[in-house]
Amino acid sequence: MTKASDQLESATGDAQPGTRLRILQRLGQVGEESVNDLAVHLRMSQPRISWHLRMLRGGGVIRTRRDGRQVYCSLDVDNIARERAQLDQLLGITGRVKVSEEVGA
Repeated sequence: MTKASDQLESATGDAQPGTRLRILQRLGQVGEESVNDLAVHLRMSQPRISWHLRMLRGGGVIRTRRDGRQVYCSLDVDNIARERAQLDQLLGITGRVKVSEEVGA
C-alpha cells in the first residue's frame, strides 16, 4: 500500500487494513450500491460491512438512503467538498480541483 492509503486508513481508524478504503474505492467507481451488493463484491458479511459503513457515515464520508428493506450507500461528495474547502483554507491552498473529479463521483 502507498503511504497516502496508510495515512487514510489511520485517519479512518481502520483496524482491518484497507477495508474502508476498498469501500470508498468501490463507491467511487459505482456511485451508489446496496449494502448487500457491496458485501458480495467485497466478499464480506453484511454485518461487517454495515459496521464499517457506520464508521464512514459517522465521519461524514458516505451517506445512506433506504428503499424498502434495502439500504443504499454512496459517497457524500457535498460533505467531502465542504471539508476539503475548509482544509484548503486552513493550509492556504488556492488552486482547487473539484472533489467529484478527485473521487470519481
